[in-house]
Amino acid sequence: MLLDDEHVRIEHWQRGSEGGPLVVTFDPLLYLWTKPPFGHEFIDKQHFDTIAVRKKAENFYQPLSRAAFEAAVVPVARQYERVVSYGSSLGAYAALYFSRDQPWTVIASSPRVSAHPVFGAQLWQQRSSFQHERFAPGIPVRCDAVIFFDPRDAIDRRYMQGEVLPQFERAQVVRIPFAGHPANQFLGDIGYIAPYVRAVLAGTEPPVLRRRENRSRSATYHQVLALLCVQRGHLEWAETLVQRSLELAPKRMLAHRTLGMVRLAQHRFDEAQAALETALDVDPLDPYTISLLKKARAGPEPAPAVPPPVGLARRVWRGLRRRISSR
Repeated sequence: MLLDDEHVRIEHWQRGSEGGPLVVTFDPLLYLWTKPPFGHEFIDKQHFDTIAVRKKAENFYQPLSRAAFEAAVVPVARQYERVVSYGSSLGAYAALYFSRDQPWTVIASSPRVSAHPVFGAQLWQQRSSFQHERFAPGIPVRCDAVIFFDPRDAIDRRYMQGEVLPQFERAQVVRIPFAGHPANQFLGDIGYIAPYVRAVLAGTEPPVLRRRENRSRSATYHQVLALLCVQRGHLEWAETLVQRSLELAPKRMLAHRTLGMVRLAQHRFDEAQAALETALDVDPLDPYTISLLKKARAGPEPAPAVPPPVGLARRVWRGLRRRISSR
């Protein structure tokens, strides 16, 4: 145990690779320390030593300062030949933030921090204060960063352009359209991310990304397209795409949530409720799914009151004026 306080837990998992590569991982959103660390199963199979940075509540790593992280982690990391910092979504943000000043390689998939005062979400801004330094151009960056993200995801694109890229201007940026958030799910679907991480840890040439050739195999790709279709009112296309996504990955939470959105748009409220409850079985804490489920349970909204035609309203008003003046 490298650090264990009321907010954060940093664990050192030793698997016999002392002196070789070390992986520093950061858990994503709503992924707390009671679960196995992010990427634990994959890294365990590779027999790599790991330092896992965990949250005890969803605090967006804000109680952990760079100084405290470095005091706990850097003395151990110096014992290894190569250090790779790895995270997805919130974990990708944390990997970039805490590894910025270290001579490490960072693999960041769709960095996002929803407590951010400018690029965050109001729901999370109200729950957690932002205490970290902002990413800013002009501050030297020591790490080598590789950043995967979907440029068609509006939230990720805005944060990348607004803060990440101006500071990490030397980063290798891999743009993956229609990969969704986080991009490593799509990369996992097509069998790319695991060989890529292995190659980086081994110091060998990483595989070539063949997105177009392999995207038909991805449940994430079909789910992202389905979501775009339902947002634009193309419900038949959305239905076909989300069903294909579920055929490829029957337990994928986002696919069930998207199916629930399709059913809500079709006013099939019982089926929407069933799909959203299945999504929550996979991820019980997802706030967006919870809000959609409330809509499904409420059923159709009452029709708004229709104002009378303009001509009728004028006649009624004139009649009222005549009655008032005659009194």
